[in-house]
Amino acid sequence: MKTSVDAVSGVERKITVEIPAEEVDRRIEKEYAELRRMVPLRGFRKGKAPMDMVRRMFRASVEAEVSEHLAKESLAEVIREKEMKVLSVPGMDEAKVVPGKDFVFSATVEVVPDVEPVGYKGIPVVREKVNVTDDDVSSAMERLRESFARFEPVEGRGAAESDLVEFGFTATAGGERLDGNDSTAVVLSGGVPFGEEFERRMLGVEPGATRAFEISYPADFHNPKYAGKSVAFEVRVSGVREKKLPEMDDAFAKQFGDVTGVEELRAKVRERLVAEGEERSRRRAEEELRRELAERNPFDLPETLVRRQLAAMFEDTFRRMASQGIDLKKLDMDVDKMSVRFRPNAERMVRVGLVLDAIARKENIDVPFSEIEAEMKAIAAEQGIEYAKIRESYADEERMDALRDRLIERKVIGFLFENAEVKEVEPE
Repeated sequence: MKTSVDAVSGVERKITVEIPAEEVDRRIEKEYAELRRMVPLRGFRKGKAPMDMVRRMFRASVEAEVSEHLAKESLAEVIREKEMKVLSVPGMDEAKVVPGKDFVFSATVEVVPDVEPVGYKGIPVVREKVNVTDDDVSSAMERLRESFARFEPVEGRGAAESDLVEFGFTATAGGERLDGNDSTAVVLSGGVPFGEEFERRMLGVEPGATRAFEISYPADFHNPKYAGKSVAFEVRVSGVREKKLPEMDDAFAKQFGDVTGVEELRAKVRERLVAEGEERSRRRAEEELRRELAERNPFDLPETLVRRQLAAMFEDTFRRMASQGIDLKKLDMDVDKMSVRFRPNAERMVRVGLVLDAIARKENIDVPFSEIEAEMKAIAAEQGIEYAKIRESYADEERMDALRDRLIERKVIGFLFENAEVKEVEPE
């Protein structure tokens, strides 16, 4: 068998295969013999029909079958011998075998490109310093206090800002029912989920009261049920509750683990704010580094990898929308427009992934199993699960490879930061 591999582009290779006539004839005769043995022909017992009759009756199907098998087998052999990382086979000749002649065919395959990474050392990166002030800590402490608020029934007055109002409602638009619920509750602060105008109309309501009003929502309102519509509400109030905050004292502070009092809680809150600030700063710097890495390494991208990344981005988007209570079946999702919008980011993510992988190979960056094991133990501790169960969940080779790839990428990013020109600046 003669073979050749020619580059069509950075991500496509044309494989040409020539199989000698002797092998073609041997495979054809073998297929005829198998058919003669297995297929009954009228007037003859299995395996006893004249071979000329078998050839005459099954010539087209045998030659098509042999053509397909020879093409697939030889293509797989070339890919294996050349150690090609094939992603897809976008084109293959429809060549047919001819008895007594060499069988020649070609196929175009899409491959993972051979990337020679450049410019990955000395990348200029700006990193914001983290400054946590006393006011920042006080605001975080107040948010913590707010999270433990209780709502108690109001007496002698109507609903005010920050009160929780319990009610049932019916919403109509154009005379048709749009929404409704016999029992719901809203805190009159922030405009979620019905909007700020709705909350203003609810100020002053008392238990047992009913109110009717109409609100015109903007086209970009966050709830697609109401967006761009004039909605008539009928509201039936069942309760009004006032927010009561706990005292910020040592008793409150002791709820949070091994904390003796308010001052120690403030110290822990400061530590958390610093850690969160460091993480935000690192992520911004890493994003800058990835963007620069992509710009310094232009090369053809395999369409298959880009499509896979787009599919992953779609899935993530749909999952987030569903988690927000949005009914995807009722949305007119234009996937083609989404693909155009998402594509630049998808291409950059694929490019950066290929470059990081190439850097890992060039710099001999790898992850021993001891580090993979340490990561699995950390995951188990974070999730409060026994290590054995986490280890079992990664018994699947594909999942284990994915974990290893994430750890290698993490180490490569660390290597790039160590070799970058990092400039620390004050936050704006």
